[in-house]
Amino acid sequence: MTEKDSCANIAAMATNTDSDSARRLREQYKDGSNLSARIRLHQRFSTNRYGLMRWMFDHFRIPENASVLELGCGTGILWRSPVPVPPRWRVILTDMSGGMIRETRANLARLGHSFTYSQADAQALPFRAASFDAVIANHMLYHVPDIPRALGEVRRVLKPSGFCYAATMGLAHMREIDDLAARFFSIPRMTDSVARFGLESGEVYMRRAFGEVKLERYPDSLVVTEAAPLMDYICSMRVRSRVSDEQVAGLRRHLENEIAAHGEIRISKDTGMFIAQR
Repeated sequence: MTEKDSCANIAAMATNTDSDSARRLREQYKDGSNLSARIRLHQRFSTNRYGLMRWMFDHFRIPENASVLELGCGTGILWRSPVPVPPRWRVILTDMSGGMIRETRANLARLGHSFTYSQADAQALPFRAASFDAVIANHMLYHVPDIPRALGEVRRVLKPSGFCYAATMGLAHMREIDDLAARFFSIPRMTDSVARFGLESGEVYMRRAFGEVKLERYPDSLVVTEAAPLMDYICSMRVRSRVSDEQVAGLRRHLENEIAAHGEIRISKDTGMFIAQR
């Protein structure tokens, strides 16, 4: 199958499964701006300074000479961690968004590692069976319309005894932001991601696809000392078009007053990674 044929198949599938949620998702991730606003908050104010990406690398059991596939690469944040990419890894980075692929290519151009890039749908991967030693799905499976189908594709492209690494978040993750959204924007939850594929809900999907599954949790929290980055985070979560300027201004005043009074705002985090073997 050629790259042109693969993209045509992906486009056809996107058209056939189109919905309001799919269109909002494409708009949300048409480029890296919204994702980058959220990454910046975590990078600046996380209390666990070891870093989630370095922690993920610590848990990878990938041979020195390996074929590695990442689904939903976003802006390439995993590969920009302080951990050098093993020189003999052959890494293919995929994302449904062409804008994300372009940004990732630019972000990683100076690393000195030869990455391969492909715009691809996790539900219909354009790769041969048993092609990869590891597949990485970093905070993305909750966006996939058909999660069992995507995990079936992951299992198909993995070599025998290959590993799938699927990072996600739990029910307690950023719950204070959910509370703020409910109070100021009348939005009960800013996302249903945890309900779809979270630390509590994802294991059942993983066990249907893989023989061996374990969950590792990453301890962390946020201590935020500036209102602006927190506002950027909240407004990146598709809420800006659904609320008034007055509501946004009210939340901003609240955050500024809280930081002026207490010096910080504390926010819970609950993240981790499923490690599954084919």
